[in-house]
Amino acid sequence: MSWEAKTDYCGLAVANKVIIKSSSMNRSGQYLEKAGASGAICATKPFGTLDAPSCEYAIASAYTFSGLKLGAVTTVDGKRYALQSVHYENGAAQEPVLSATAQQIETSSDGTTRTFDVPSFDISPDEAAAMVMSAGTVGGTGCELTKVTLDASANVNNHTVNGDPVASDAVMGHVQVEIEVLQNSSTAPTLTAGSGWDISSPLTCDDPDADFPVWKATLTKPLAYTSAA
Repeated sequence: MSWEAKTDYCGLAVANKVIIKSSSMNRSGQYLEKAGASGAICATKPFGTLDAPSCEYAIASAYTFSGLKLGAVTTVDGKRYALQSVHYENGAAQEPVLSATAQQIETSSDGTTRTFDVPSFDISPDEAAAMVMSAGTVGGTGCELTKVTLDASANVNNHTVNGDPVASDAVMGHVQVEIEVLQNSSTAPTLTAGSGWDISSPLTCDDPDADFPVWKATLTKPLAYTSAA
């Protein structure tokens, strides 16, 4: 394999639009040691090797992710990886970021990994801030959205025997959107949650006496499980 080849463990790459930029296998394993009569280690055994890969992507052109599922399985070199999280952030005068993580699960497809539908969202190579998933609406004269961070995640849990996964399940799927708002007038910003969203962390400002205060807030939406992968 060429050193230039990158492995898309998370399955988000789209030809000419979303390009795999880097990936890490993040492999770990367990190691058993037992002491003998003299107190020295007399027996060892490595076992339970698992991957928890992460991927970073470059956004080549605007694209809409539709039908994305947390818990969806990608197979690489005979191993199966369930999508665990997706991270996207955009902001004023900063390069957008797209990354994801996955969890290695059982080799057999007989496991019961559930999936969670992620609402459609747009990504763009533009260095500009834009709300995602209609999570909320910012108001206030002279107040401008300057950064938006999206995190869609679920817990992918393995059921193991001797450290090896024999079944898995995805649980607790939700999406969170964090925003930053610049106040460049005497009017503080307002935030209205979109349909199905909660303001889990209200607008707050660390330094309200600054010349240009920056306000932050978080919106959260739980996801219902939808199907078996």
